[in-house]
Order: sequence, then structure tokens, then C-alpha cells
Amino acid sequence: MNATLPPPAKMPLWADLSKSFSEDLTDYSPNSVLDAISAYEHEFGRARLIERLAELLHINRAQPGIAHREFCSLPFDIVCTTNFDFLLEKQYDLERQDNRTIHPVVDEDQLSINVDTAGTLLLKLHGDLRHPKRLVVTESDYDGFLTEYPLIATYLANQLITKTAVFVGYSLDDPDFRQIWHLVGNRLGKTRRMAYAVLVGARPGDIARFERRGVKIVNLPGTRERYGDVLAETFAELREYRREHAGPTLKPTEEKPLEQFLLPRDAMTRLCLFATPLDVLPFYRENIFPLAEAAGFVPVTAADVINLGDSVSAKIDTLIDRAAVMVVDASSAHTQFELGLAASRAQEVSTRSNRQPLRLIPVVTEFTQLSGSSITIQAIKRPTVLTEDSLFVSQLAEAFQALANEMGIAQNLEPRRLFEAKEYRAAVIAAMTLLEATLRQRLNKPVREAVQRPMSMRQLVSRALEDGILDISEQELLRWTKVRNEAVHSGKLISRNEAKVIVEGVEAIIDVQGGV
Repeated sequence: MNATLPPPAKMPLWADLSKSFSEDLTDYSPNSVLDAISAYEHEFGRARLIERLAELLHINRAQPGIAHREFCSLPFDIVCTTNFDFLLEKQYDLERQDNRTIHPVVDEDQLSINVDTAGTLLLKLHGDLRHPKRLVVTESDYDGFLTEYPLIATYLANQLITKTAVFVGYSLDDPDFRQIWHLVGNRLGKTRRMAYAVLVGARPGDIARFERRGVKIVNLPGTRERYGDVLAETFAELREYRREHAGPTLKPTEEKPLEQFLLPRDAMTRLCLFATPLDVLPFYRENIFPLAEAAGFVPVTAADVINLGDSVSAKIDTLIDRAAVMVVDASSAHTQFELGLAASRAQEVSTRSNRQPLRLIPVVTEFTQLSGSSITIQAIKRPTVLTEDSLFVSQLAEAFQALANEMGIAQNLEPRRLFEAKEYRAAVIAAMTLLEATLRQRLNKPVREAVQRPMSMRQLVSRALEDGILDISEQELLRWTKVRNEAVHSGKLISRNEAKVIVEGVEAIIDVQGGV
């Protein structure tokens, strides 16, 4: 119903299908939509039924609407649908910059095949119009569903047992689903997970019917005419709410990324997210991560972060949302998927938000790995066999330094901005990160030598004092570090005076070094 159609075409309601099929039958009065569809198949056969459904549902003309767009921007690993159309597949392809990210599952044998785990699994419970034998649309199809497709029924039941279900635009009236839902409820009783249904302008009778079946209603104000717009607004609000509050659901295993995740979402971070195939990740950790750190960035991978939930897509979405820079080695299908996510996110930020832009650095072994993608920035080519003296290592070092220079002024001003916003804990973290990055750059070694593990904060301070580039006592700097560490690890509140001393102290140091 929320698809975009060329006028004057309109998408039929479920009840409208009954009328359309009945008009093609002689002396026939349907008892229900299923009755009309079943009678039509009996009269004209399965092939003609599929053709008529495709015609009535405008399969070749319908395009995803705004509700599809906003829904597909939410990071679900699994989406189940009883629709026969291909609107979700179309929108997922558009959403991810033309990289293949949607995996429709129609037949049972697909459930056991994990060819590519990147993206969203779309379980089409009732099949679709490209699989006539698998389509569940007539009375006999519904009656035989549990017998004909026991694995799909079992898979769905498992999802309902272990996940919280949210129903959108769904009445719970399908006989096959009701049997599964009823079975789960009988087996689990009061321990069955809560389920929710999103409705627009629901009547009391609708709410009562859902709640009798163990489903809580999220009743959105609005009319049927604005149904799609209301859903789109809700999905967009939910997406932003999730991103705003997603930080605490991720627990980095290293201290430096943890500091960055503690910053408010609107703060400028120094996170440099790496997405690489597993076979080259050790090379990146050994040779490329130090280059990012030398430029003042904090490298992190998805593997370095523990997700308190179980959604891989949500984890990646949050990491991309918080990153300032993302390096994507697009030499595998999985990382090409992540490149598509990042490109989509970068475009979204530039057009819809005043948050920090995401700087993308694609790395490829062949430029064809970017084909079909809307990536317009320069990619760095690397050799298939990696060595420390590869040209792309120097090119990445130069790219990191160029980005550090580009972001330098804004990064220098960030502690003061956070302080004035009364985000004292974040201001201290940002100030100490700025100080560390500044010292690291002042004491930086040549590019080839920088591929060593960077010095710790204590080592940086000692070296800076030895070289005479700091006009402050080591004791005072270590006190600031202690305050920062307590803020990060114990959640200790930082007073305004403590934050003022540290922010102004770091600003003074940056001024001395010719910064702000």
C-alpha cells in the first residue's frame, strides 16, 4: 500500500482483490478473499492466477515508497514478510548503494546455506510471484503450509521464541502464522517473549484483538490516508533514537576506542574504523594501525567491540555512525557490503544532518571492486601480496595525515565546545585525546619508522619533557591523565572546575605549539 505508482494507478487493499477476482468469475459471490482467489485458481489454473496477481499488484510498475526507504535504513539482520512483491528487495539494493545486501529466502533448502552472512536475510514466508509452487495464496496453500514447509515453520517458531517480534502492517489473521504463534504461546506460557504491533489510528476493537493474541499495540496517531507517511516518520525517529542511545550497547576491548564511545553522539570523534577481510587484518594491525595512530586517530574494528545485543547489522551501523574515518579494504564481498553501508551513511549525513562527515578511504586490489557503487572518492590500490614497503602503505599514511590536517582546527576547538555545552566528562576526554594526538604529531617519526607501536601517554609526556616542548610539570600532566582515566573507567562525574583546568591547560599547550 505504501509503494509509489504512476498515476492514476492505485494499489488494491486486500478486500479489493476479492472484488477483482470475483468479477472474472460467472455467477460467483465470494465468502472471503481467500475464497475468491481459490475459486479463480480452480477456474483458470495456477499460471493465470499468478499473472493476474502480478497485474493487480502492479509488480512491474510499483517502486518502493518513503515508508520502505525509512524501514530499510533500520539495521535488522532478519526480516520476515508474507508479501508476494519485491519492494523490499528493491529498496535494500538502493539503500546500500547497489551492493548486494539482501538475501531473500523462499525455499527451505536455502535456510542451511550461509554463502554470505553480510546483509539482511529476508524470509518470504508465503513465497513470491517468481516461485509459483511456493506461493501461499489459496485455501489449500494455507491448509498445507505446516505440512509442506515444516522447516520454515520451525525456523519462524525459533525466531519468535528467541527474538522480540514487531509486526508492521500485519493483522495476525493468516491461519498458518496463527497456528505457529498459538503453539509458541502454549509451549512457553508466561515466558513467551513480548511482541508488538505498529498500527496507525487503531480502533479499540483492533487493539483488543491483538492483545487477546498476546501482542501489545503501538498505536500511532494518524489516518489511513497518511499511513505510509506516519510509518516513515516513525521509522526515521526510531533509527535516530537507536543511534543516539546505541553507544552503551557496544563495549570496546581497548581503552582508546572506549574513550571515543563515551563522547556524546554530536561530538567529533577520532575513531578510525577498519573493515578488512580477515586474512589481511593482521597486516593492517601491524603496519597500518600505527600510521592512523600517528596521525591522531584511534583505530578499531568490529572484532574489537563486543555487542551486548545480537544484531550484527546494528553493531556495524553504530560503529559507522560514530567513526570519523573509515578504511575499507573492498577486496571481499563482505567488505564491499560495508563500503556500501558507509557510502550510504556518508551521503545521509551530508544531506540530512549537521554531524561530523564520515571520511572514507577505500582500498582495492582491482578497481572493478568498486563497480556498481556510487563511491566517488579516490580509492587506493594495494598489491595482492602485502609487504611493509608496499606503496599503498605510504599512500595511506599520507591520507591519514591529510585528513588530520583537514580536521585539525575543528578537533582543537572540540574540548571547548563540549565544556560550554556542560559536557564536562566529554570535554576532559576530548581535551586529553587532543593533547595526546598533538604530542604524537610533534614527536612523530618518519613514515617508515612510524610503523612501530606508538608510545603510551606516559612515554609521550616523558619524551616531550625531555625534548623541552612542554612548559608544564609531569606531575600535573599525570594528574590530568588520572582524572581522564577515572572518567572513562569508573564513570566518575567531572566537576566544572576540574574540566576548566584541564581544557584550558590543554588549550595553552596547543597555543604554545602553534595550534589554535
